[in-house]
Amino acid sequence: MIRFRNLAFGLLLPLVAVVVFAVLLAFSLVRMIEIENAMRVEAEENMLWVLHQSEVAARRLAETAALIDLGEADTDDLALRFDILKGRVAMLNDGPQRRFVEEIGYDDELEQIAASLNAVAPIIAGFSPGDGVRLRAALEPVPRLFGRAANKAMIADWNDLGGRLETHRAQLRQITVFLVGIMVAGGILAAILGGALRQSRQRNMMLRRSQDFSTLLISSSGEGILAVDRVGLCTLWNKAMVGLIGKSAEQVVGRPLIEIAGFFDLAPLRTGVARALDGDTWQLALQPLFGEKDAEPRYVDLRFFPMRNEGEVIGAILFLHDATDRHAAQQREAEDRDRLEDLVAERTRDLDDALRRERSAADLYRNFAAMVSHQFRTPLAVADSALQRLIRRGARAEPGEIVERADRARNAIAGLTRLVDSTLDAARLDAGQLGAQRVRCALEEIVRTVCTRRREAAPERAIHVRRASQDSDVVFCDPAHVEQILENLLSNAHKYAPPETPVSIYLHDDVQNVFCDVHNTGNPIPEAERERIFDRNYRGTNSMGTAGTGIGLFMARTLARMQGGEVILQPGREGVTFRMILPRFDAVPA
Repeated sequence: MIRFRNLAFGLLLPLVAVVVFAVLLAFSLVRMIEIENAMRVEAEENMLWVLHQSEVAARRLAETAALIDLGEADTDDLALRFDILKGRVAMLNDGPQRRFVEEIGYDDELEQIAASLNAVAPIIAGFSPGDGVRLRAALEPVPRLFGRAANKAMIADWNDLGGRLETHRAQLRQITVFLVGIMVAGGILAAILGGALRQSRQRNMMLRRSQDFSTLLISSSGEGILAVDRVGLCTLWNKAMVGLIGKSAEQVVGRPLIEIAGFFDLAPLRTGVARALDGDTWQLALQPLFGEKDAEPRYVDLRFFPMRNEGEVIGAILFLHDATDRHAAQQREAEDRDRLEDLVAERTRDLDDALRRERSAADLYRNFAAMVSHQFRTPLAVADSALQRLIRRGARAEPGEIVERADRARNAIAGLTRLVDSTLDAARLDAGQLGAQRVRCALEEIVRTVCTRRREAAPERAIHVRRASQDSDVVFCDPAHVEQILENLLSNAHKYAPPETPVSIYLHDDVQNVFCDVHNTGNPIPEAERERIFDRNYRGTNSMGTAGTGIGLFMARTLARMQGGEVILQPGREGVTFRMILPRFDAVPA
């Protein structure tokens, strides 16, 4: 309703005033033209002078005839006056003069005058001194006729003049009224124009203030703001954009966005600008932005909006917000989350490993208890059987049989003693009661000592020793521990190889270490057990039916590591080879 009222007062009233102004002005011009035409007709229809001249011409013709009788004029003067009178009559019989004569009712009299002149024309042509009286008598009514016509013309002219004056007064009054109306309409238009100008100045002032305020907001905004027109040329570039892109407004305004920076040539940004120019809003989050001198990118959020004028999209405006801190916080949060997940996974694995070790330990100790029970009971049973046999034989026993039974009992007790010693060595190792006293040693001598002892204990087993060079066996070790390691390795080689096959020992070295490979022809150890055989009390699948505690390899590796060495199982499908590794004496720092 308010808009309609504003439209009525703002548009219809000026339109009505203009129409009224134009109509009144047109009527005024029409009336003035009519007055001007009326004045021009008055000049053309002034017949009073013509009738008076005609009367004068008739009287002078009569006077000339009288003067001829007196001898003061001649016939030529008479003919001239006659021609003048005929000309006057002819003028009255032609054009508007004729119509005026008819209007005043003297057309018949004019015809009579013309007839009278035609009648006297022969008298004029053959005028003689006696014709003066006759000619004056023929012309006598003509002046009176013209005199009456002049009076009638004057009266008609006065009447016409009076009517025209009344008409002119009425027209002047109308023109005055029209002029007043024109002035009123002009005043209204002037008032409307003044109001429109004042309103226009106010709106222009408000618009300038709004533009100044918008410019202040844009220039002081912490967000980067830029605008482009319909063809993609930059039209606005605030200070924050200078900090983000590194180019001033003078360098970018009027140029296409893709020429300002490669950042604006990215597909997501081109899509956002195109959608904004189509009238849609669009936004992008955490887009990497590389500056000209920045090694690390910034991350910005972008919002695209269309710019409209009277509903028509005339361009697009972009807001860039520096979200580097938010991106860094998200990265730190993600890293913390990943670390926490890794820590949870690690703790879970540790718990799983602990649970598996716990279960393995439980199985191990259960197997160990069964093994110890079996391994300890077997030699005790052998010794008990031998002793019971000797008791039953009593005095009937032969000396040789007594010795045989006694040796069998001693061997069983000796095996039991070794089992107890190995178990005790493992216990002392766990208690930290074993230490390494490393000195300079010749490894070959230790090997030969151990081999000699093994040959005495098991003479049926052949042991071959060979070396790669003559001076490559000096190591830095504890000789007692090295002997125990070799005892364990040779014991295993003896137990898990066929009786008729030999055991070989090969000594060789490199720059840092000396190697001692103990090889037998036993069945290869399954791949899944190659590392587990070094665990405490673990016995492989190939140890079924063979006496042992599963501590020998564990002790061998542990003692080797105490001296800076190692015991490993060599890969291969032919037999089994354990390698003892000890550091060379000359390779150990002083």
